[in-house]
Amino acid sequence: MKIKSLCVALLFAGTLFNNNFIYSQIIVEPLFEYPIAPDSDDDLSSRSNWLVTNFWSPMDLCDDRSVDQNALNHAFSVYTAAMQFADKGNVLKSVNTLLGNLKGKPTLMTQFVKAAEETLYGPRAAIWSDEVYLPFLRAYQSESGISPLRKERYKRQLTLLSNTQPGSKAPSFRYRMSNGHYRDFKVDTPYTLIEFGDPECDDCSFAKLKLEMCTDIMEKVDEKQVRILFIVPDVAPDEEAEVLSELQSYPASWTPSIGYSIDDIYDMRQTPAFYLLNSKGEIIVKNLDVSDTIDALRSSLSNDHKNIKKGKNK
Repeated sequence: MKIKSLCVALLFAGTLFNNNFIYSQIIVEPLFEYPIAPDSDDDLSSRSNWLVTNFWSPMDLCDDRSVDQNALNHAFSVYTAAMQFADKGNVLKSVNTLLGNLKGKPTLMTQFVKAAEETLYGPRAAIWSDEVYLPFLRAYQSESGISPLRKERYKRQLTLLSNTQPGSKAPSFRYRMSNGHYRDFKVDTPYTLIEFGDPECDDCSFAKLKLEMCTDIMEKVDEKQVRILFIVPDVAPDEEAEVLSELQSYPASWTPSIGYSIDDIYDMRQTPAFYLLNSKGEIIVKNLDVSDTIDALRSSLSNDHKNIKKGKNK
């Protein structure tokens, strides 16, 4: 079931689940009866706000005993489905309330962070939301009852996400171009499109073809309005020569390179992973697919053109 239809069904159908539900083709007993928004709320936004606010009320959060992780993951996915139609303020308030109830309960806190990772960050997540996931990561790091070793995985995620929030300046890194020369990354065009990928990756080859076919974007590259960096992250030293040779096939107007220490500073959840930066080096969007990244770049260029025309007409 698509995430939108799941949310609508939950909010309007009255009874979505009986005693059991199917999760990953396994029959799992739900943790609690999922609440249904009152009939007095007659629009999707109101019902979503109510559900986000009240979703965890039926669950006993006073006891720190472990619960079924699959069932919790499913409950969390229903919770986040409603978030898409709720007000941002209500969503963040609900998350903070939930985390407040989990404070001092390291077992449940760990399970909820796992559920949040599955639903909001991991490769199987229906939606990616750094803004909702980050409070869970911060709360987990501040929970005194959890060992540093167990925290390490999520500490790394917290660092990567904190480094690469839209609106923040993209971290600098050193790279080696296909001609063998080394450079430190800096922004020198109005827009910079970074693609973290691999020359042998089929999806990266498709993205390369897609970009090359966008004549309007390639014109902006030739005009030095857009710079495209294809970065292969953290190649093993004994493989660098082979990768540099493969990068020779990329357009001369691009900057195909090997990047260093990328895995430690950039949030890359798919291959290829795209980042679009403005003239200040600030992140506009990240981790979109190639089509959505092209759309974002075109939209930014179009807005610049409109602003220039407005300035001339004043």
